[in-house]
Amino acid sequence: MFARDRARAGELRERYPHAAEVFGLYLALVEAWESVGDRVPSDGAVEWAHVHVLPRVIEATAAHGPPLLAAAVRIAVGNGLLAPDARAGPPAAANGPLGTAASSGGSPLGTARDSAGGLLAAWLAGEELAPVERYLARATMRVVPLATPPVREAAGAGPVQGDPRPEPGRCPACGGAPQLSYRTAGDDPLVSGRRMLHCARCAHEWSFSATTCPQCGETGKRTVHAEAAEEPPRQEPRVGRGSAADDALFPHLRAESCETCRGYLIDVDLGRDPRAVPHVDELAAIPIDLHMADHGYIKITPNLMGF
Repeated sequence: MFARDRARAGELRERYPHAAEVFGLYLALVEAWESVGDRVPSDGAVEWAHVHVLPRVIEATAAHGPPLLAAAVRIAVGNGLLAPDARAGPPAAANGPLGTAASSGGSPLGTARDSAGGLLAAWLAGEELAPVERYLARATMRVVPLATPPVREAAGAGPVQGDPRPEPGRCPACGGAPQLSYRTAGDDPLVSGRRMLHCARCAHEWSFSATTCPQCGETGKRTVHAEAAEEPPRQEPRVGRGSAADDALFPHLRAESCETCRGYLIDVDLGRDPRAVPHVDELAAIPIDLHMADHGYIKITPNLMGF
């Protein structure tokens, strides 16, 4: 089930030293996910994941995670994260769990977590979570097939709060926000393939307009940020794939932003790298994410590692 993820993460860990810690952790998580196999029940999936998957995710993170994230997870556990109500956790911090400052105490977060697996249920409900909690919930629920209607309904993963019917940029399966976009490989190397969005919550993928912002729906103010481009970012929709610099660090990755809402997503071009696994390759785009943050853009959804 995770063979492609494991192979690609190992390859990218060698290719991108700046992301070696991230991919080292991802490989440890793959082992944790594979250790539970396909034993996810259709009923009680949230409670099952809390008991059988969350401890494995915590162990993998504490042993293989970047120091700040590993420390934040230990603090969360010390504050009762594995207790039935899982109410306490470290204070929220900017820049995701990799930037979470380790502190000696936690505080109640005020979310409705009054049953086993409450942390996971809160994440499924779209509640605001501290970065380390969001990371743990996403990593734990990775093995639960939320894109499958019976499992999704049993887990309570309906449309996010305040969004009874998914908007165009929302996942048609669960109402979640997109994590990334990617272009399918086409027959013509000069023409971009179809644009797909990948859901951050249930991993469902769906086709979406190449010229529309998934966050606000704007169609006329899209900017492509391509690495090592000699020309300035394009203020109009790009037609075709264009060319990547020979020495580009990320020839198949770019950021696509909206000048109206200042949101952006990482876009993965499978035409330039057919071996890419979009949700894995996106984790390597840390320099692009930092560049976008420096210029005032906000990612529509932080990835698993908080970037």
